[in-house]
Amino acid sequence: MGIELTEPSLVAQVERLADRITQPAEQVLEMAVRSYFDLAEREAIHQETEAFSAMVGDLKTQYAGRYVAVYRGSVIDHDSDVSKLEARVRERLGSLPVLIAPVEPAPPRELRWPGGRLEASP
Repeated sequence: MGIELTEPSLVAQVERLADRITQPAEQVLEMAVRSYFDLAEREAIHQETEAFSAMVGDLKTQYAGRYVAVYRGSVIDHDSDVSKLEARVRERLGSLPVLIAPVEPAPPRELRWPGGRLEASP
């Protein structure tokens, strides 16, 4: 399967960069596409992380102590064994960016009393 870059200005940019760094144009284009995919994946994971953060309070009541898989802003699977969860998610979605994160139970509230005493006012 061959893919052809047909936008003349992009072809010229790739060729100029290839000349400057003394690499084949195909390799420069490959690096650019990889960089784009990496950036897109990081952005997708960032969005899933934002969704996870927004719903973490609700998740603690249902999935505390388990791992959840978040895709497109929703929990799509969960398990107490992260390896099993990862395997199911990869089987279902391949290499699509999915956030897999632990849902930590709420920590016990720490109550502190700095000391002193209360006195009734007259």
